[in-house]
Amino acid sequence: MVRWVNVRRCVLGIALSSMVAGCGATRSSADNPTSFGGLTPNTPDMEAGLVAIAPGFDIRTYKAVVVEKFEVTDSEIQDEGDRSFAAKMTQYLHLQLLRRLRECGLFQQVVSATDEAKPLDGAALRLRGVVTRLGRGSQAARYFAGLYGAGRTRAQADLQLLDAASGKVGLVTADRRIASVGMFGGSDEEHLEESFNDLARDFAKFLVRLSQGQAPKAAP
Repeated sequence: MVRWVNVRRCVLGIALSSMVAGCGATRSSADNPTSFGGLTPNTPDMEAGLVAIAPGFDIRTYKAVVVEKFEVTDSEIQDEGDRSFAAKMTQYLHLQLLRRLRECGLFQQVVSATDEAKPLDGAALRLRGVVTRLGRGSQAARYFAGLYGAGRTRAQADLQLLDAASGKVGLVTADRRIASVGMFGGSDEEHLEESFNDLARDFAKFLVRLSQGQAPKAAP
């Protein structure tokens, strides 16, 4: 009897470990990427999704970046509940972009547009964008068939970096993430937060590569 109890515990432990190990957002092909300043992201990159870079744009000439608040497209908003949830998610994305851009060490100043109290030192960029996908999916469907992609959440952010002085767009990206596996299906909020965290992290990593003279590169 004790032996079978131990076996059941072992099986349960393995199952739970597999569920946890399966957690995480994965990249998917960006859907209808947004054009900004005459640029449409269409070149695949292993970290930033789809990108487009204006001729002559050199991120190394900028010492500061101002991160603006993002909006969610109207197609993703059906009622006040959606509006409240969207505001929470875009605030989370905003904070993650600030954190990741500060951590990457590429800029001397990384500030939020809401805290822009003093003049920036040197040439500056502004980071703007729009969340074009904010699908919450179904936790119940993820619980029963998440391994097969059921009930997945969907997040996509289309970003633009523009010269703060001239307003000229230098870089645009479109990155889409999906998630469907987590403990007991994982909550909508948890999956979307992970997606936006990964998106912000990889965007900063892409900018560092760009500053090192590396061109966009698709995943192997």
